[in-house]
This record gives sequence, C-alpha cells and structure tokens, in this order.
Amino acid sequence: MAISGNNRFWVILIAFILAASIITMGGYFIFREPVKSVPTGKKAERPALPRMTNLPPKKIAIEPPPPPSYQPDAPALEQARTALREGITPEDAVVLAKSLSESPERADAAFLLLEYAADSGNAAASELVARYYDPTDETPSGTIRKNPEIAYEWYKKASDGGQDTQIQLNRLHRWVEAQAKKGSREASLLLKNWR
Repeated sequence: MAISGNNRFWVILIAFILAASIITMGGYFIFREPVKSVPTGKKAERPALPRMTNLPPKKIAIEPPPPPSYQPDAPALEQARTALREGITPEDAVVLAKSLSESPERADAAFLLLEYAADSGNAAASELVARYYDPTDETPSGTIRKNPEIAYEWYKKASDGGQDTQIQLNRLHRWVEAQAKKGSREASLLLKNWR
C-alpha cells in the first residue's frame, strides 16, 4: 500500500511526536527521584540542594531601624515639620534643631531640620547629620540607622564647606579599618574609595 505525499507528512509527524513522548516519559521514569516510604499523614520532603561553591555567600539582611517609641504627632516632630512647611532658612533650622527640648522624638525631629539645612549647603548641618550615621558617635540618633559610608560622605561635605571634621574622619577611618579586618566587604570598599 503506497502512502501519498500529504499522508506521508502526517505519518512522519505522528511518529515523531510518539517518539518524543516515549523518550520524555522514559527519561522521567529513569531519572526521577525515588519516593521514600513515608508513614501515612506525613509528606515526603525533598532534601536541600547543596550550595554551589562558586556562588558568593548569601548576604545577611540588614535589620530595619527600630520603630519609634513615640507617636507620629509628637510635639518636637510636629514643631520641626511646621517649621519646614513654613520655609525656615537653613541657618534657622540648625538653631531650632539644637534648641529642641529633650524628648524621645528629639533626635528624629532634629535630624529632619539638620538634613534640610545640610542639603541646602550648610556645612555645620552636614557635620551634625554625619554624626547621626557615624557608628563611632555616641550621640542619640533616633531611628536613623548607622551607616559609615553615608557618615563619610557627610563629613567630607562638611569639610569641603569649611568645617574641621578631621578628628571624626580619623575615628571613623579606624573603625572602618577594624571592620575590614573582620572581613566586611562594605568596609573594604569604603577604605578603597577613601580620599
């Protein structure tokens, strides 16, 4: 029995599909992981895949800063926000930040004012903002997380603006060197870019 050209195409296509299906199913049954007998009521767990040695170690996630211990409408914060809304000058923002009364939210309120003044080019404010980020500085920093790289940048801006920040930069440099010796990649990178 002869097969016409059009029918021959369909026969070859069906044969190809059947062969591919058989190979796929055979591979599944040959290479699948054997199922271990598990007591009823429990699911079989797949073993953890081994970590590839050429991958860098996973980074430990940085925890977020602690939640504030005060209400969002705390008096010092509200005073700082009001002053910023009303267009306080950078110089007056620094004065107001230094004059805020002692309270749990004082550090965060002062930071808002100082950051505004520092962003406006006030060198004294830049130095004070740097202290919030400086891990060697013991001044209360509210909910601002310590970050040596950001502290370094603000100290440099303060120094470029005429503030004497050499003592703080030297102290921060020693701290960064110690962290780099402990294996911190971020500290090593900061040291490499230190100017």
